[in-house]
Amino acid sequence: MNSKTYIITIAILLLSSCSKKKSDFDKAELIGVWSGLLFQTETKYDSIALRPIQKPEKAILYKNGKEQSYQLKNVSNNLSFRTDDGLRFDATYGNNSPILYGVLTNDLWSQSLTFSKSGNKWISDIQKPEIIDTDYKVYLEFYEDTLGILQAKIQSNKENRELHFKINSVRIDDNNIEFDITNNRFGISAEYDAEKNNLLLAYGNTGGKRRVNMTKLNPSNLMGYKPLPKQEYTYRIPKPLDSVINTASLQEVGIDSSMLGFMPKMNSGKYDHIHSVIITKNSKLVFEEYFHGYDREYLHDIRSAFKSISSMLLGKAMMQSKSIHLDDPILNYYPEYDISDKEKKDITIHHALTMSTGIKLEDEDEMQWNNNDWVGYKLNLPMEYEPGSKYEYSSGGMNLLTGVIQQATEKNLPLFIYEDFLLPLDIRKFQMRTSPKGRAYLPGDFYLRPIDFTKFGLLILNDGKWNNQQIIASDWISISTQPHIKGSWPKGSDYGYLWRLLERNVGGKKMRTIEAWGNGGQFLIIIPEAEMTITFTGGNYNLFPEMEEKPFEILEKYILPAVEL
Repeated sequence: MNSKTYIITIAILLLSSCSKKKSDFDKAELIGVWSGLLFQTETKYDSIALRPIQKPEKAILYKNGKEQSYQLKNVSNNLSFRTDDGLRFDATYGNNSPILYGVLTNDLWSQSLTFSKSGNKWISDIQKPEIIDTDYKVYLEFYEDTLGILQAKIQSNKENRELHFKINSVRIDDNNIEFDITNNRFGISAEYDAEKNNLLLAYGNTGGKRRVNMTKLNPSNLMGYKPLPKQEYTYRIPKPLDSVINTASLQEVGIDSSMLGFMPKMNSGKYDHIHSVIITKNSKLVFEEYFHGYDREYLHDIRSAFKSISSMLLGKAMMQSKSIHLDDPILNYYPEYDISDKEKKDITIHHALTMSTGIKLEDEDEMQWNNNDWVGYKLNLPMEYEPGSKYEYSSGGMNLLTGVIQQATEKNLPLFIYEDFLLPLDIRKFQMRTSPKGRAYLPGDFYLRPIDFTKFGLLILNDGKWNNQQIIASDWISISTQPHIKGSWPKGSDYGYLWRLLERNVGGKKMRTIEAWGNGGQFLIIIPEAEMTITFTGGNYNLFPEMEEKPFEILEKYILPAVEL
């Protein structure tokens, strides 16, 4: 073969290889749901020990077999240590207690600790921060449309991915899969290894790019991707919770079984990223279901619904400290700030509770990412209207209550929340954001079990009493859930002290409701006349109006009409 013939032969072979089919695998191999872990968080520490058992003097933090020791301060049985980089520990020690409770704060994050005795020390595990990036799985579903064209959609177990982007089309070139998506701030592509039946996803956003190994899920086990693992649903009375909350069937409390009509539709896509629905009636737990792989023990962010719970925290602080009055100027609790503005000196606790401080609305991203003092940032914004004259939803405005509670109780605020408010309700697990100044953050980023979220509604219904103990003064429950100002959403609705006050049709009758709302679908709906609470958690973050429409459709179409009066 001469050189000319050789070159022609090579060219023909190259052209032949280029003209073969676009992929070297059958696209049918892709069809189905693929899953992989996109994000994960880690703890800086695995566990903490306090030594000795009697009057602990030292705290030891452990990570991967290594340890760091800190000297404990013990002031009137209040144990603590603090470091310059924001690490702190707080607990109250009781001489004869078999269990010790505390709070660890690190990297602007607090979490509850439950210690048990082990030899001559107290020991507690430290959990991963339950932020949205923890255990974040991504799902990629390939399917054929009615024309036989390969399409794909992306979802996660933690949030509705439609907030970020949708996939318009899929293109396959050899083993490479390209996706045209609706948001150029993101980028995704994949490589398919037919021999190993493995999909390698390349996922990029403004934070960088990561590669995720994805495996194909069995169609019979789509837990996490689908709201329910099976299409069929059978109602069961919830599992027992504790000695305070009894369980019962829907029928026993007068809720018709037609209420269950939404459950067979959960996997249709209509109610994606509702994570839990919990119902109590007549102080009994009658319905408790979780979706997308969530369960009773998972800590869920209740977002801005924590604002309403913060109203109860203030009520608890007022119950303990008679020095707090609703007409107290907010600046009385912040002597460290030199504020000369006369109108700001007129801002009271009442104004912070009614979203009517009059201070210019803050930029939350600017406040949290570019400032070390979130309270100072808010207080130094200009006034826009007279305090009390106008409702304007403001996280920074109501967060001014942090100093009020902390100064009045003379206690680290996360520890106060845990020991004085949550533990009496038998709530033993929570996590929350704190600020760079060491204050708790009251507007949101509070994580707890959804079933514990429900307990706040039961506490309202029982006039602040729990297990025969007055947790919040009944007078505060009454005054905080009365109208104090007109809110902005729903338009013209009443607003109490950080509670939304609405009316809903229950069993054909208009009834007053007391409600806590949080971004993404976090709702606690309390109906005193029906002695009923309905709790939703969800992951439809920043999706308007879906985050309200999905749970409220279930509420108004299925739950409330089924209540027998």
